[in-house]
Amino acid sequence: MKGILLKLAVLVSALILSVGCSNPDSLSSKSNGSSVHDNQKNKETIQTYLKNEFTGPSEELKKLFNKFFSEDPTALNAYIKEKYKSLIPEEDYQTFVNTNEAFRWLLPAYQAGYQLKIKNSEIQKVNNNNAYTFKVEVEYSKEGETKTAAVTGYINMNDNGKISAIRDINDGGFAQNMMLSAPQRTIK
Repeated sequence: MKGILLKLAVLVSALILSVGCSNPDSLSSKSNGSSVHDNQKNKETIQTYLKNEFTGPSEELKKLFNKFFSEDPTALNAYIKEKYKSLIPEEDYQTFVNTNEAFRWLLPAYQAGYQLKIKNSEIQKVNNNNAYTFKVEVEYSKEGETKTAAVTGYINMNDNGKISAIRDINDGGFAQNMMLSAPQRTIK
């Protein structure tokens, strides 16, 4: 009788151990695989946003800024849509545009005559709620002189891999300093 009970106990223990170990691992690996993929996709979306914000302004964008300031207040709409619409949820896109989240640094750079270029960028996931920190080292050049500025902040991503919030930006006064060095424009 002891032998049967011992064999039964060993068999039940082995079954519990194999079921307990195999199910969570398979779920976990699926979850982690998807999570790793989502994390990479989110980082790529954030990197695209940072590239759009800290590279340029291009000749095309300079022409659009000129047109925007001189004759057509809608001149930038198609450009913004092309560069940013795929990064922002549909329901947040108009707020993104209306609050000037696009061109936060490119507009002051344009007005002050600077060219921006990313020297280095880091993006790190900070928790399980799709929040990421970013740090960008930006070179800004004018008349042969190049300086650098650091910009940090947080970007939240939604479940669809779109930017749902850009917050806690610290650029050390970078955008403001560019604006202060820009020539004053007269409004006609």
